[in-house]
Amino acid sequence: MRFHALSNIGLTVLLLSSCSGLKYATPEHPLFTGHDVHWERPPVEGRKSVTIELENVVRPKPNNSILGMRPTVALHNAIKAPARQKGLRHLLRNKIGSAPVFLDGVPLKDINVAFENRLNNHGYFQARSRYEVHTNGRKASVTFFVDAGVPDRLRTIAYGDSTDTLNVHLASAQEHSPLKAGQLYDLAKLDAERNRVAGTLRNAGWYYLKDNDLVFAADTTVGGHVMDIRLRLARSATARGQQRYTLGHVHVHGDYDALLPANDSTMVDSVMYVNYLNNYRPATIVRGVFLRPGQLGSEEHTTQTTQHLGSFGVFKSVQVNYASDSLRPSILNADVVLVPQKRWSLFTELNAVSKSNNFAGPGIRLGFKDRDLFRGAEVFTADLNGRFETQVAGAQKGTNAYEVGAKLSLHIPRIVPFHTVHAVRSSAPTTRADMGYGLFRRVGLYGLESFNTSFSYVWRQNARVWHDLRLLDVSYNSLYYSSDQFRAFLDSNQVVKRSFEEQFIVGAGYTITISTKRRNNSSGYLLASFGLDESGSLPSLLKRMGGPRPESGDLLFDRRFSQFIRFKPELRYYSRKGRRDGQLVARILGGLAVAYGNSDVVPYVKQFFVGGTNSLRAFRARSVGPGAYLPTGDNSILIDQTGDIRLEANLEYRFTLSGYFKGAFFADAGNIWLVNDDPQRSGGKFEWNNVLPELAAGAGFGLRFDPDVIVVRLDLATPLRQPSLPAGDRWVITDLRPRIFDNVVFNIAIGYPF
Repeated sequence: MRFHALSNIGLTVLLLSSCSGLKYATPEHPLFTGHDVHWERPPVEGRKSVTIELENVVRPKPNNSILGMRPTVALHNAIKAPARQKGLRHLLRNKIGSAPVFLDGVPLKDINVAFENRLNNHGYFQARSRYEVHTNGRKASVTFFVDAGVPDRLRTIAYGDSTDTLNVHLASAQEHSPLKAGQLYDLAKLDAERNRVAGTLRNAGWYYLKDNDLVFAADTTVGGHVMDIRLRLARSATARGQQRYTLGHVHVHGDYDALLPANDSTMVDSVMYVNYLNNYRPATIVRGVFLRPGQLGSEEHTTQTTQHLGSFGVFKSVQVNYASDSLRPSILNADVVLVPQKRWSLFTELNAVSKSNNFAGPGIRLGFKDRDLFRGAEVFTADLNGRFETQVAGAQKGTNAYEVGAKLSLHIPRIVPFHTVHAVRSSAPTTRADMGYGLFRRVGLYGLESFNTSFSYVWRQNARVWHDLRLLDVSYNSLYYSSDQFRAFLDSNQVVKRSFEEQFIVGAGYTITISTKRRNNSSGYLLASFGLDESGSLPSLLKRMGGPRPESGDLLFDRRFSQFIRFKPELRYYSRKGRRDGQLVARILGGLAVAYGNSDVVPYVKQFFVGGTNSLRAFRARSVGPGAYLPTGDNSILIDQTGDIRLEANLEYRFTLSGYFKGAFFADAGNIWLVNDDPQRSGGKFEWNNVLPELAAGAGFGLRFDPDVIVVRLDLATPLRQPSLPAGDRWVITDLRPRIFDNVVFNIAIGYPF
């Protein structure tokens, strides 16, 4: 036994040493393991963001390590260099593996200079940087000591330097300037302001003015660590950039084909529409063109035109070409060239799906698409789909299911029946009409038949706000098959039984999504979504006009319809943190569904659940809650655990391991609850004082393969807190052995969880 123990220890030491990545490192040729930035003279304004900026200057980055091991370096060292830059050996050595980064390959003196230059850009013109190397055997790290010095600030700010038309417009742009006296000199902010002003001028007729045609001139002779700056026209600015343009003719080539002559032309709202194949109604296309003769040349109107027409989804390319008028140098003639996609297409999709409820299996989708159904750029799609699934983990492991369905959809690039195209210029508002039928069978348990239809408007208010208004959302779900075992379960759980029976939903909904993300936003951004669904209000109102509600409930087409309201808020936060391209992502999910009037239970398909690959990853999908409820016997395998209230929070730190391989540490917490007490689900009712004690929690580590085309994700998680256990025993983190070997949950999925 002692021999085996020594052998195991020796094997472990050998494994750790081989994975350390130190195979070719020596004390004279050490491995670079990292660096720190130490500020010698604080405070520095914006110290945190400036530190991150300096750390990103350091190149090459040290090899990533996990618990002191560098498996990607070990893999690189273990594989002989391939003769060609392709093949399996190249993939393993250079893509999955990573070459060791040695200290002598880090240009420390150049990094010092780069540090000083970056600080100069923030107004610290007296900045100095030095470094010290710390060696530890075959490893070495570096500390950079930075003395920023006294920064320079802005004293006066002026725009323009003459009285011509261009300079008058330049001076008027100062009204909206974020630059103020007393601010630190900041090159990035000055560049951003110059670009903003140049963009304003390009939208006011100076269409060919470039960003670098404007410059900030600085007078630093005033002393006292202050300066005077003036935004003016650069001496290198071209005559074309200083010319103010007005649009001449505007021609739209609606279905352009270089091999065909123009068929005819039509004048629509002062725009000449040129036909080649007579595919589209001219008025439909011209409504998405925001250029008119006599307008000042505008970069904004040009971009709005290309984005709006491109969002139709029927054009292969959208281009706006300008040409100067040969007789009038201040006139630009515009040609909008639209190259259509093929009108009709058939498509086949084969896929393998991994769902949040641990069902996985192959699927197929067959479809037909018409990209111009009524000559108004309407997109009509008809498809058939089928899927076979088996549950690969959990209490129902080995259970099979299949699903077949059909769907018809029509997307119209305008708000029907209104003409509101010009109110939303960044993209085409869309009217969507959808209809579908589906059949789902959980083999040996039950089968659901569903029909749904909806009519909705979708539009973007601007680049950061989206709206989805569902004027009509009708669905009917029927339990067409149930086994004896499943029927017995429903008979003993009346609330669950009613949630399956009341599946006729006639309602509407609205969702607004707001993002604070901006271009080159490195400080983080928020993504918020608020959804509201309701069912039964309109038919109930019509029924009340005919008299009071009968005891048996109101019927529609001889079926009792559901009446409920459902609120779904979601908040996400994305932020760049630390090294290795680190990103911290947080999410908070809420949910409240309340039945009223004609219903006392929210339909099963509209209830909430937690757990699974995109939720609490330490728990199987739909295996938590409601509240402290613990299913027993058949209850634990026949029906998913759902509720009326949801509260969930997720925190994930993502980072790069090597190449396409990413890693993540994550923690999840949440649960569901019932609005009303259910004797068959004891402990499931929501109580404010029980929210925190009844939260389930888990944590884990994830591996992701992300080649930018598709993300394959493997998350390993373990429960930390089980709300279904007795109140004093819910923390399971101290029970190390089961936690590691018995309760680890493997989640395999496509895409990031959020």
